[in-house]
Amino acid sequence: KFGDKFMKNPISIALSVVGLLVLSSMTFAVATETRQGVVLRFGQPVRIINRFHPKEDFGRSGAGLVARIPFMENIVWIDKRINDVEMNRQQVLSTDQLRLNVLAHEDARFRVVDPLQMYRTIGTEEKLAIQLSAILGSRLRNELGKRPSASLLSPERGQVMDNIKRSLNIVARQYGAEIVDVRIKRADLPEGTP
Repeated sequence: KFGDKFMKNPISIALSVVGLLVLSSMTFAVATETRQGVVLRFGQPVRIINRFHPKEDFGRSGAGLVARIPFMENIVWIDKRINDVEMNRQQVLSTDQLRLNVLAHEDARFRVVDPLQMYRTIGTEEKLAIQLSAILGSRLRNELGKRPSASLLSPERGQVMDNIKRSLNIVARQYGAEIVDVRIKRADLPEGTP
């Protein structure tokens, strides 16, 4: 008799279906190949989903349907792909006293390799990119300030970029990230310089 009353009331059916959909969306999430997640229970990290592993084959990472405790756990998603750090033009004074306007490869590239450390130290990928951008500018000025301007046109340029990448990587590791690439796109004399 209860089932008959329930079936005759379409509003009850609709509300039940909506309730089930809401509960299932709060219980299950989909981890894609390109994302890793930090599961937070009442704001505290409890586990990592689909963590980045450098030698892992695509399709074997643990992506798929993930369960969580509704109302108690939420997931902070972090990109596993290589991300860009945009850097503004930097003015550098070389050892031969030339001021150069240097534009690093419109970006440095990084990847989050430890999502838990990244979440604990800086919180979001956007904040990480801002922090790395500031540090990249500083490292670029420091490294290029030790060299003559001609070194930017010589094979020594590769070594300069390796030094910048290495020193930037030391800082990036503290945030759970890894610098993949840094390059100088161009270096010009300031406008009006003969």
